[in-house]
Amino acid sequence: MRGQFKKIGLVTAVSAVFIITACAVITVNIYFPEKDVKTAYKSLEEELMKGQAAPEKKETPEKQPEKKTEPQSYKGGWIGVAEAQEDLAQRISEIIKTMPDVVQAYKEMGARLSQIDNLRNQGLVGEGNNGLLAPRGSLNPKDASTVNAENANRNTVIRGMARAIVRINKLPENEANISQVLKQAADQFSALRREGAKAGWWIQRPDGGWVKK
Repeated sequence: MRGQFKKIGLVTAVSAVFIITACAVITVNIYFPEKDVKTAYKSLEEELMKGQAAPEKKETPEKQPEKKTEPQSYKGGWIGVAEAQEDLAQRISEIIKTMPDVVQAYKEMGARLSQIDNLRNQGLVGEGNNGLLAPRGSLNPKDASTVNAENANRNTVIRGMARAIVRINKLPENEANISQVLKQAADQFSALRREGAKAGWWIQRPDGGWVKK
């Protein structure tokens, strides 16, 4: 009888370990190239919001001798030599331009840019550190609707960037992976807004404090 109880206990323990292992969430470290992301944001705004064509790459008349490049390391793995030499910012931009919802969001943002500038000039809205506009004064229904539409577009753009980063890491484009880089995508978008803010506009620092530029 005692031996039977031992067997049951062993089976139960093994089953518990199997269940815990099966349910465990595996966290994948995703490489996030901050400088390339910011450059990609700038390029996309120039091309899709302001209607300016992206600058073409200059062709070299003669093939330059190849330089030996060591793979770049990052948390959780390595980027191969070919990928390390590639222009990531351009690659990210090209991926995002295949996303119809993001392209449309940029176009809508460009169309209402003068309205948003007017609200920022009056100090009625400020640039939040999450990449979204934050009311700084009393907005009438029309202005509130404009700000809501702008923030919806910005969320689409930021999420699009997160999706692009997941793709360049050659990982499944699922919610877990997108969520892991979503804040970083928002941080870089927000940093670009702060850098491009005009004198007198309200901006929110990364620490949460508000200042006038």
